[in-house]
Amino acid sequence: MQIVTNGRNIELTDSIKSYVDEKVGRLQNHFDFIQEVHVILEVEKNPRISANQLAEATIHVTGAVIRVEAASENLYASIDMLVDKIERSLRKHKTKLMNRTGPRNHETIRKEAGALGADEAEDTMEDVEDIELRVRVEEEEEEESLT
Repeated sequence: MQIVTNGRNIELTDSIKSYVDEKVGRLQNHFDFIQEVHVILEVEKNPRISANQLAEATIHVTGAVIRVEAASENLYASIDMLVDKIERSLRKHKTKLMNRTGPRNHETIRKEAGALGADEAEDTMEDVEDIELRVRVEEEEEEESLT
């Protein structure tokens, strides 16, 4: 994964660049389909804008380009918010990829297998009982045909 950091109306220091590299670099541990990340840090000169520290990111991933931005009064807080938004967007993209190509159609990575509601659990038990009944009937028919 390649990380490119640029600044608008701001001089990027080594500490800012290393902070961005550290925070964005952590995403590679969870998402292996990231190819390139462009981060743009900007300071708005308008005094009426209270959240004037802006952080933008463009993420090139397999099959898509994701764009995210965050703004606050502090540049480091903007970077933290940006990374959180990137993580949510990448999780959503990964869910779409899993639904499209995975063996489990129409499931998300957020849904836990054991977290069924009461109605779903009752429906599942009825389905299991129906299947067991069909299997018993088929076994009895096979035994009768053998004798």
